[in-house]
Amino acid sequence: VLDALSEYAGDFVVATAGPDLESVLAAKGAGAVEYSRRTGSTVLHMDIGGGTSNLALIRDGKILQTGCFNVGGRLIKLGENGKISYLSPVLSPIVSCKVGDILDKSVGMEIAEMLAQVLEMAAGRRAPTQLMAQFLTEEAAKPWEPPEAAVVSFSGGVADCIEKEHSYLEFGDLGPLLGKAIRQSALCHGKYVLGEETIRATVIGAGSYSTQLSGSTVHHQNVQ
Repeated sequence: VLDALSEYAGDFVVATAGPDLESVLAAKGAGAVEYSRRTGSTVLHMDIGGGTSNLALIRDGKILQTGCFNVGGRLIKLGENGKISYLSPVLSPIVSCKVGDILDKSVGMEIAEMLAQVLEMAAGRRAPTQLMAQFLTEEAAKPWEPPEAAVVSFSGGVADCIEKEHSYLEFGDLGPLLGKAIRQSALCHGKYVLGEETIRATVIGAGSYSTQLSGSTVHHQNVQ
């Protein structure tokens, strides 16, 4: 495969998106930006994936703020019998379970509810505590300021579990329980929106909103 691709190597352009750009791409790819523009609503879009949740606050179709939290469905990975095969370093200091334990559904739900509370704080639906700061990613460019009021929009893999019931072991992670916890949380009290694209939102955003570069603009910085 490498031999077949090597002759095309000069045609590749690689970029690292980072949490802020991913928030923008997901909000556009899921249709949240267009929804805000069309309805005049202030929208808080949450793209909830495996390891992180990318947030974008949108007003009149313009993105005002982006943020990223270490909240996602694959912070815990499970085997077929519910045995924990992976526990994120974000969770390990604050939960009692560890790799090798069998994750009881009730314990998993408690963890999912804690993660949903972080998102509630980020959305201004719950008074912020140190827990919110604890889950804010180190890569985020600025501290997150919760909005006063906004329609919440969802995309990402976990978004597919918000309105659909799944076995908590179906995907081998915390996603189904996190989706259920979000559905029962203040995030879904009142009006909320599922993205036109959910699990593919970031990819759709990248494909629809891209920049063309010529070969002469390739640049490396701080390369060892």
